[in-house]
Amino acid sequence: MMRDGFTLMLGAASWAFEKGDQLVGTWMEQGQVSREEGKRRFEELAERTRKGSEELGRKVSERVREATASMPVATREQVQNLERRVEELTRQIELMRRGGPPEGGGKPGSSAGGAGSRK
Repeated sequence: MMRDGFTLMLGAASWAFEKGDQLVGTWMEQGQVSREEGKRRFEELAERTRKGSEELGRKVSERVREATASMPVATREQVQNLERRVEELTRQIELMRRGGPPEGGGKPGSSAGGAGSRK
């Protein structure tokens, strides 16, 4: 999303510079402005465009931060824990399909050996 906003911003700035350059060139060809005046006007336009682009960039960044702040995002550790759990459950399902007992005797947290289960 940020990349799209940045690309849009660069495209708009590039377009504005190109159109500004064309406009100043047209004014100079028509004799409406001198070379120095044309250069000055173009520099003013370029500065306004740069400031506008920076402001747009700040607004896009702010909106993205606001939008993502309310999104529940898992941490890497949470994702890794879930991946481990899925792998563990997948192994247990495969064992059950083959007719063997699930690891731990079918009880969560129990060990298959039963060494600690004396009464």
